[in-house]
Amino acid sequence: MILVIGGRSQGKTQYVMQNFGVREEEIACAFGKNKVIVHLEKLIRDQGAERVLKSLEERADTDCIVCCDEVGMGVVPADAGERAYRDEVGRVLCHAAQRASRVIRVFAGLGQVIK
Repeated sequence: MILVIGGRSQGKTQYVMQNFGVREEEIACAFGKNKVIVHLEKLIRDQGAERVLKSLEERADTDCIVCCDEVGMGVVPADAGERAYRDEVGRVLCHAAQRASRVIRVFAGLGQVIK
Protein backbone atom coordinates (compact mmCIF):
# COMPACT_ATOMS: atom_id res chain seq x y z
CA MET A 1 0.00 0.00 0.00
CA ILE A 2 1.13 3.53 -0.78
CA LEU A 3 -0.22 6.37 1.35
CA VAL A 4 -0.54 9.83 -0.20
CA ILE A 5 -1.38 12.69 2.13
CA GLY A 6 -1.71 16.44 1.75
CA GLY A 7 -4.02 19.38 2.21
CA ARG A 8 -7.31 19.69 0.40
CA SER A 9 -6.99 20.51 -3.31
CA GLN A 10 -3.21 20.15 -3.32
CA GLY A 11 -3.16 17.79 -6.32
CA LYS A 12 -3.00 14.35 -4.70
CA THR A 13 -5.22 12.61 -7.24
CA GLN A 14 -3.50 14.26 -10.20
CA TYR A 15 -0.10 13.36 -8.71
CA VAL A 16 -1.15 9.71 -8.41
CA MET A 17 -2.48 9.63 -11.96
CA GLN A 18 0.71 11.14 -13.40
CA ASN A 19 3.25 9.22 -11.33
CA PHE A 20 1.63 5.79 -11.02
CA GLY A 21 -0.10 5.45 -14.38
CA VAL A 22 -3.56 5.30 -12.82
CA ARG A 23 -6.66 5.90 -14.94
CA GLU A 24 -9.64 7.84 -13.62
CA GLU A 25 -11.87 4.75 -13.60
CA GLU A 26 -9.46 3.07 -11.15
CA ILE A 27 -10.14 5.77 -8.52
CA ALA A 28 -12.99 5.65 -6.01
CA CYS A 29 -13.99 7.01 -2.62
CA ALA A 30 -14.70 3.49 -1.39
CA PHE A 31 -12.99 0.26 -0.45
CA GLY A 32 -13.27 -2.44 -3.05
CA LYS A 33 -11.20 -3.70 -5.94
CA ASN A 34 -10.28 -0.23 -7.19
CA LYS A 35 -6.56 0.60 -7.29
CA VAL A 36 -6.85 4.06 -5.69
CA ILE A 37 -8.93 4.99 -2.65
CA VAL A 38 -9.41 8.76 -2.30
CA HIS A 39 -10.83 10.87 0.53
CA LEU A 40 -10.00 8.45 3.31
CA GLU A 41 -11.03 11.23 5.71
CA LYS A 42 -14.62 11.04 4.37
CA LEU A 43 -14.68 7.27 4.75
CA ILE A 44 -13.60 7.67 8.38
CA ARG A 45 -16.42 10.15 9.00
CA ASP A 46 -19.02 7.94 7.25
CA GLN A 47 -17.91 4.46 8.35
CA GLY A 48 -15.95 5.06 11.54
CA ALA A 49 -12.27 4.62 12.28
CA GLU A 50 -12.47 0.96 13.31
CA ARG A 51 -14.12 -0.16 10.09
CA VAL A 52 -11.68 1.87 7.99
CA LEU A 53 -8.72 0.44 9.93
CA LYS A 54 -9.98 -3.08 9.25
CA SER A 55 -10.36 -2.33 5.54
CA LEU A 56 -6.88 -0.78 5.40
CA GLU A 57 -5.42 -3.84 7.10
CA GLU A 58 -6.99 -6.05 4.42
CA ARG A 59 -5.39 -3.92 1.68
CA ALA A 60 -2.03 -3.24 3.40
CA ASP A 61 -0.06 -5.84 1.44
CA THR A 62 -1.52 -4.93 -1.94
CA ASP A 63 -0.47 -2.40 -4.55
CA CYS A 64 -3.36 -0.04 -3.76
CA ILE A 65 -2.85 3.68 -3.25
CA VAL A 66 -4.71 5.47 -0.45
CA CYS A 67 -5.15 9.27 -0.52
CA CYS A 68 -6.22 11.33 2.47
CA ASP A 69 -6.61 15.02 3.17
CA GLU A 70 -4.70 16.30 6.17
CA VAL A 71 -7.51 17.54 8.42
CA GLY A 72 -5.50 18.17 11.58
CA MET A 73 -3.77 21.31 10.44
CA GLY A 74 -5.07 24.84 10.83
CA VAL A 75 -7.56 26.24 13.30
CA VAL A 76 -8.71 23.79 15.97
CA PRO A 77 -12.52 23.48 15.88
CA ALA A 78 -14.50 24.63 18.92
CA ASP A 79 -16.82 21.62 18.53
CA ALA A 80 -15.67 18.60 20.57
CA GLY A 81 -17.05 16.19 17.97
CA GLU A 82 -15.01 17.78 15.21
CA ARG A 83 -11.88 17.65 17.35
CA ALA A 84 -12.51 13.97 18.02
CA TYR A 85 -12.97 13.35 14.29
CA ARG A 86 -9.63 15.03 13.52
CA ASP A 87 -7.97 12.88 16.18
CA GLU A 88 -9.49 9.73 14.62
CA VAL A 89 -8.18 10.67 11.19
CA GLY A 90 -4.75 11.24 12.68
CA ARG A 91 -4.74 7.86 14.41
CA VAL A 92 -5.82 6.08 11.23
CA LEU A 93 -3.11 7.87 9.24
CA CYS A 94 -0.47 6.88 11.81
CA HIS A 95 -1.51 3.24 11.47
CA ALA A 96 -1.64 3.46 7.66
CA ALA A 97 1.79 5.11 7.50
CA GLN A 98 3.30 2.31 9.58
CA ARG A 99 1.84 -0.34 7.27
CA ALA A 100 2.49 1.49 3.99
CA SER A 101 5.49 0.62 1.86
CA ARG A 102 5.74 4.29 0.89
CA VAL A 103 4.28 7.55 2.23
CA ILE A 104 4.16 10.64 0.01
CA ARG A 105 3.10 14.14 1.02
CA VAL A 106 1.77 16.27 -1.83
CA PHE A 107 1.87 20.06 -1.60
CA ALA A 108 1.07 22.29 -4.59
CA GLY A 109 1.14 19.22 -6.83
CA LEU A 110 4.67 18.26 -5.81
CA GLY A 111 5.29 14.97 -4.05
CA GLN A 112 7.74 14.57 -1.21
CA VAL A 113 8.58 11.00 -0.24
CA ILE A 114 8.47 10.71 3.55
CA LYS A 115 8.92 6.95 3.76
